[in-house]
Amino acid sequence: MAEKKKDIELRCEEVQEILTRPPHALIRWGITVFFIVLALFFIGGCFFKYPDVISASITITTEHPPVWIVARGSGKIKEVYRKDRDSVRTEEIIAVLENPAVTEDVLLLKKELDSFNPADSSVCTKSFPEKLVLGSIQSAYASFLKSLTDYRNFLSLDLYKQKVDATRKELQEYQNYINHLKKQAELDKEQVQIAETSHRREKKLFDEGLTAQSEYEEAKQTFLNKQQGGEQLMTSLSSAKIQEAQLQQSIIETQMEQSREANNLITALKAARNELEVSINDWELTYLFSSPANGILSYNNIWQKNQNVNSGDKVFSIVAKKTGNIIGKIKLPVNGSGKVMPGQRVNISVTGFPYMEFGFLTGKVISVSLLADDESTYTVTVSLPQDLRTSYNKILEFKGELSGTAEVMTDERSVTERLLSPLRYLWEKYL
Repeated sequence: MAEKKKDIELRCEEVQEILTRPPHALIRWGITVFFIVLALFFIGGCFFKYPDVISASITITTEHPPVWIVARGSGKIKEVYRKDRDSVRTEEIIAVLENPAVTEDVLLLKKELDSFNPADSSVCTKSFPEKLVLGSIQSAYASFLKSLTDYRNFLSLDLYKQKVDATRKELQEYQNYINHLKKQAELDKEQVQIAETSHRREKKLFDEGLTAQSEYEEAKQTFLNKQQGGEQLMTSLSSAKIQEAQLQQSIIETQMEQSREANNLITALKAARNELEVSINDWELTYLFSSPANGILSYNNIWQKNQNVNSGDKVFSIVAKKTGNIIGKIKLPVNGSGKVMPGQRVNISVTGFPYMEFGFLTGKVISVSLLADDESTYTVTVSLPQDLRTSYNKILEFKGELSGTAEVMTDERSVTERLLSPLRYLWEKYL
């Protein structure tokens, strides 16, 4: 019954009127226009392109940027040797931080130490001043002087050489003694032969009954005595040869001990010298402000004696006379770094020069570092107009270094491509 009632209701006059009435022209053309506009939007989106912008901090500097001299210790400035805007050379001393040492004494010691070589003859002739005020270097210098004195005493006294010479004299006497024993042994050999001949003759006569037994026994006793004397002589000769070998061994051992002692002393001297050099270098790093390069000295916060300095403060800077081209260094985050390529445009807003008033600088990417640093950033090098002329045709004053914000214009993509990128990603990932 319900289905019949429904059929009846669908065929009522109101429903039939709606179903049989043709759509209004606005509806028919509105749908057409909508799809035409949508198609034109997508078609137009294929031609309308704009780049992605990657923002990062930038430092505007030169190919040879200023070098900062940073304090490694805290205290007052003790001495200032150079004035602001002076030309300085590499390792030239600019100022000294307050410390117990006398700067001239430390520099004198360093100069003397540079011309000292423990391996040559200067070890005996080189003189070092004793009354120096060296502060933290004093203990290392005292150890060096002690090692030097020990080595010089070893070379000058030369006790081992004297011991070797004495042993060689004793050896020479033993060799003479052995030669005498050898001559005695030759003479004794002849006497034994004579005694043996006499013994044989007396024995023959005794056997024939031509001589008395006492004469035979006397000849035999003489022969035996000569033999015994010869054996004793050979024993003495053997003992002398043993003593000769022991003296030769003693000479070798003394020479080895001399060489070992010399090596120990020269090693100790070299170690003391190295320790002294390390102490001087540590003192220089802590208390000296030296120029790291050739250039023009520029004062920062320090300009006279007795000013306080804290560890880590930028005290002076060295500006190169030939700075090279002006370039920019961008610290680019990892996110989006793969889009940055050489040749892309970079818009730079310089800190201290509002872009609404001064405009912005336009540069170009030169190179991108292959690897990220410890802060997970890539270094991008940017070329800039050498006169720092902005988009408003204004020239910015360059004082060695400027900072700002860089916007890297990556490759352009169309609106349609950007809209379809998510669909493409889903298609490639799941289908």
